[in-house]
Amino acid sequence: MAATLFQEGAKIYVDHAGTDTSVLYVGGQAEAQVAAGVSHENTTDEGSLSQYAIPANSLVAGSTIRFWASGVVEDNNATDTLTIAVRIGTNTTASSNTAVFSTGAINVSDGDIYCLHGIIQIRTAGTRGTAVAMMSYQDPDVTGTAPKWNYKDPFTVDCTQKLYLDITADWDAAHADNEVNSEMFVVDIVNPVA
Repeated sequence: MAATLFQEGAKIYVDHAGTDTSVLYVGGQAEAQVAAGVSHENTTDEGSLSQYAIPANSLVAGSTIRFWASGVVEDNNATDTLTIAVRIGTNTTASSNTAVFSTGAINVSDGDIYCLHGIIQIRTAGTRGTAVAMMSYQDPDVTGTAPKWNYKDPFTVDCTQKLYLDITADWDAAHADNEVNSEMFVVDIVNPVA
């Protein structure tokens, strides 16, 4: 059953024909992290730094998910490397979802930063929906490192389920001195005018 949308100011309530009262801010800011996010440290398991849950049945063909994210390497052990990724999917465990983008494994230093600015565009909705993405990013490196661009070929996304958009971190070695955090995470959802 398709979702029914009710507009109230800038809020759109998504009616899932059940008890879910999820709210989606269509055409504006959906998420703004107001404090430092999770610190990822002392593990080689990829983990989420920041996450936003997009309500089920709220994305349609032409919807865009726009996001900005940045964080800081709080501490680093020797030549251990760090990889930052963007994932989206229905699994609450971020590493199980589709990798939309991943930086290289960078030999980072204390105080290095990562910066991401991306857009995911839904091409078709439904259980076998499709999307593409593009990203402007700075590898987790010293401030002032030149930004790069990346494009993600079409991939499958189930728009009928709650989708988790995650910024993740992955160290190549577990060490108490390997720490990175999330300082900023902003998500905008824009749906096309019907």
